[in-house]
Amino acid sequence: MARLRRGLARALAREWPQMRRACRRLARQKPTPIEVRQTSVRSLPVIATVATDGGENRLLLDPIRIRILRVADNLGEIHFEEFFAQSQPPAEATKQLCQANPEFADFLNSLGLRPGDLAPRSDGERRQYLSMLRELLEWAALLKLAGGTTPRLLLRDGLLRSVAMKEGVFRRLQTKFEQLTRRHGHLLAGVAKRSRVANYLAVALGVNESFAGAAPGYLAIPPAVEREAAPAQYRWIGPRAMGRLFLARLARGENIPLLPVDLAAWQMERAPEVMAALYESARASFPRRGYPQALAVAHEHACLGHLEIAMLEHLLAEQMEIHSPAVAAQVRRLRLAGQAMVEDANDEQGRPA
Repeated sequence: MARLRRGLARALAREWPQMRRACRRLARQKPTPIEVRQTSVRSLPVIATVATDGGENRLLLDPIRIRILRVADNLGEIHFEEFFAQSQPPAEATKQLCQANPEFADFLNSLGLRPGDLAPRSDGERRQYLSMLRELLEWAALLKLAGGTTPRLLLRDGLLRSVAMKEGVFRRLQTKFEQLTRRHGHLLAGVAKRSRVANYLAVALGVNESFAGAAPGYLAIPPAVEREAAPAQYRWIGPRAMGRLFLARLARGENIPLLPVDLAAWQMERAPEVMAALYESARASFPRRGYPQALAVAHEHACLGHLEIAMLEHLLAEQMEIHSPAVAAQVRRLRLAGQAMVEDANDEQGRPA
């Protein structure tokens, strides 16, 4: 234990000065209060897109594994919904997506891309290809909404950056968003539930009490401070980021979390308008206070509920019956046995000692 304490003390002594530097830099800045103007901001609708989370988009009937890629918005429209085999080669998955969804093919054409431009170049990219497609479909839905002529705040579930997409694809995506938002008067922002950078900075901000009090407000994070706070594996993200990072408290009251918010880099002068619109959306949030309700509702439309999963697994079992009745029967037996074990475990937990 003494050796472990000495090692931890040396590591902390090395890390502590860097955090203190970030603290001193941020101490010079004070959060800007969020002010809601009764005219223009209240009339600006917020529309958010969310893709089904990675932990909620799998159908597992061993040994069959199916991924579902679904993207929905808070108005209830499902923009994309497609099924992929976990073992599907990337080129085949992209071809299937283009054939089944003309809107996705149009999206690639609008960026001047061909399906082959998405092809993975390494084993890591191949393993994460379906996750990359999930993210790309979310961007495609948001870009489709950016083509509308009614000005809106376009809100992404997550920051305006990517660790999965190729740099060339992302740069074209940014150019297209910049063109459409300027043409139609949209605002573009991204809100994340959590961020390692935000966690690091929240510690520094907690030390100097920059966000003291319960008032909603926001603080721009200087790029140099963000680079210092970013984990090593994310410091190369610069070319794949189209936003500037803020920390924001989007509701009034104690214990409201600071959320990482990205604003489009070409719309920085409209930060007060974006934050006011986010504050208006977060006022109705439940059960997570201070989180934009538009994103919460979009997530409800995108996620797969237990009943829907059960229905899809039943349909999958029917399809397996066509290929092999014997295998389908075995899958049903294993599924029933698994359900019985879960029920027995629940019964045991509910019995008094």
